[in-house]
Amino acid sequence: MASMHGMTIVNIATSPDSASTGTGGIAAPDGQRTAGFSNVLACVDGSPHATEVLAWAIAIARQMHASLQALRVLDLPQESAAPQDPVAWDLRRRKAQSRLDDLLDEAGAGEIGEAGCEVVMGRLHERLQAVLANGTVDLCVIGSVGESAHADHPIGDTARRIVETAGCSVLIVPPGLAGDTGRLAPDVRRLLVPLDCSRRAETALSAAIAIADAFGSEVILAHAVPEPAITEIGPPEEAGVALRGKCAEHNRKAAERYMSRLHARMAMERRPIRTLILSGADPRHRLLTAAADEAPDMVVLAAKGVGGYADQAIGSVAEFLVTHLGKPTLIVRPETGRKPSSAAATTAASHSGNPIRGRA
Repeated sequence: MASMHGMTIVNIATSPDSASTGTGGIAAPDGQRTAGFSNVLACVDGSPHATEVLAWAIAIARQMHASLQALRVLDLPQESAAPQDPVAWDLRRRKAQSRLDDLLDEAGAGEIGEAGCEVVMGRLHERLQAVLANGTVDLCVIGSVGESAHADHPIGDTARRIVETAGCSVLIVPPGLAGDTGRLAPDVRRLLVPLDCSRRAETALSAAIAIADAFGSEVILAHAVPEPAITEIGPPEEAGVALRGKCAEHNRKAAERYMSRLHARMAMERRPIRTLILSGADPRHRLLTAAADEAPDMVVLAAKGVGGYADQAIGSVAEFLVTHLGKPTLIVRPETGRKPSSAAATTAASHSGNPIRGRA
């Protein structure tokens, strides 16, 4: 047991550091089978951050033998602006297409069996939502901020809308991951998976296991024990203090049993795995601190956990972590009748005006 930053951490189990077993036929908890991603869509813009977004999308597509589609949306002029020369628009599209081709080459897209790119005109979030509504994309990779984002905003409006409305899983990539070298070769050595003992939260495990096995990553399962709230008037009464302590102890023991069972099932596949039970302050801040201490390369969590309401697109914990982590964060949504398509490259064409395609 250790204490860091006012937070108690119990590391209850660690499995052998053995080699990954590959993605085929791996059984996740509760009989779920490990499901990787087959169609990856990378949404890029004209900012330097686009290189990082593409690098992460390509790394995942390569490791999971998935198809890749890179989409660049050029904003339409404002409604009040004068109509633009079609020739000028065509030149702008071609310039963007050439740049996108170069970025894909630099990031190693040639190593992917099926990859394509497309440049279309329109409003970014509208075009992207239309592509995702097609149902063939199972992972959308997007930067947390875009060209027009303010420096003090951790996540832009487009990324936030996609996280809230996309029917597929979304990987949010923050800027600055390339460091001083200016180049980025994504490698997922360690995954952090927040869980709250609910089946909703466990929907993230299948994707987390698939990524971990593809990259040979260590998996860290983390649970923040909720602190019970007791309604009191005036100074705390002895009975209230005792009841709070009893509830806290119950929550802690239940969490230990849950995490132990989960670890035992996952460790049967002999993948590197650790479990953490966190207690102390607010669960969201405990997970944030644990992410800083454990330094994972990616955080994987379900869009909603036990506290998510039916009318919520994303739960409060997921929203808080996406906004504050500053790490690649995968928001997982379970598959719901996704269309069987071998290529994400065909999805954007039906929603675009005059696209220019590349890398057929």
